[in-house]
Amino acid sequence: MKRRPSIWIAALLVWLIGASAGMASADRAAVQTISPRQFKALLDRHQGDPDVVLLDVRTPKEFEEGHIQMALLLDYYSSDYVDRLKALDRNKTYLIYCRSGNRSGKSLAIFDKLGFRHVYNLDTGVIGWSREKYPLVR
Repeated sequence: MKRRPSIWIAALLVWLIGASAGMASADRAAVQTISPRQFKALLDRHQGDPDVVLLDVRTPKEFEEGHIQMALLLDYYSSDYVDRLKALDRNKTYLIYCRSGNRSGKSLAIFDKLGFRHVYNLDTGVIGWSREKYPLVR
């Protein structure tokens, strides 16, 4: 029985498309909103890891009132906010939060658009963090 080359070519194309789709999903950025418990678990697991950066996107006044230990301030309302995001290392993992999850949720979309691969947004922000009785530093 003779096999037709077109069948083999079609099968190869289907396999290649499926393989590339799988690779795309494996490479797909983990840009997502997670619960305070998941956020805390990530922080605990990566404590001291220089490739994991904790960003507080609230105002300086909010930051001074209490922030998660080791957080860096990057004010969402600053005129150079997006430029400062563009300057960040896209290979690092970022854990971001704000007061309620609104600004950090909007930031998540910016991170995604800029091509960051690993960004986690704290759902419900500092409000949810405090509700779980997790500490803030002043």
